[in-house]
Amino acid sequence: MRMWRYLATIIMGLSFAGSALLAQARNQVSYDWGPDQLAATFMYTVDDYSLQVTPTNLERTHLGGGSVEYASRHFYPWEIVGAVQYSSGQLLGQKLLSASGGAGYCRSFKHWTPYARVLGGMARTSSNDQMYLYTVPKWGLALNTSVGADYQLTPRWGIRGVQFENEYLPFGLRGSVYWSIGTGITYHFRP
Repeated sequence: MRMWRYLATIIMGLSFAGSALLAQARNQVSYDWGPDQLAATFMYTVDDYSLQVTPTNLERTHLGGGSVEYASRHFYPWEIVGAVQYSSGQLLGQKLLSASGGAGYCRSFKHWTPYARVLGGMARTSSNDQMYLYTVPKWGLALNTSVGADYQLTPRWGIRGVQFENEYLPFGLRGSVYWSIGTGITYHFRP
């Protein structure tokens, strides 16, 4: 029993000493400053909800719309992002509105800036034909993940080369997933 206590004391002492030495050697964390960015993106969205049009044919809901997002890059390469998105489409006259906020990571390489983001927020869906068996528009929590790449044309203007998005919504029996692809323009707020 004494042997175990002795070994435990030695291991704990070495762990504390190693932590103290590592803390002394660690560099101070510093962030670069990147200009904030405003982006307007056209989005084409496919819903996982399928409508049986004929006895042998299922057809997915297709939505078209846009999103506006603001990315604060004061902790570059990390960014704080807020976004609003609106889409509408057929088969059932569905409308989807979402507002979300979260964090992302981006890195600039010459003119290209690839990014990845995770956002959470609220979404509202409605349709002409009770798409999810709701008789009134329905609100719910939304989780949005996206990746893409922006291309800088001038110091202020750029294009959003491509953006892929996966949005999970709590509608339906087991939730719904919306897949989107988009392109658009970007504007950098430079001093």
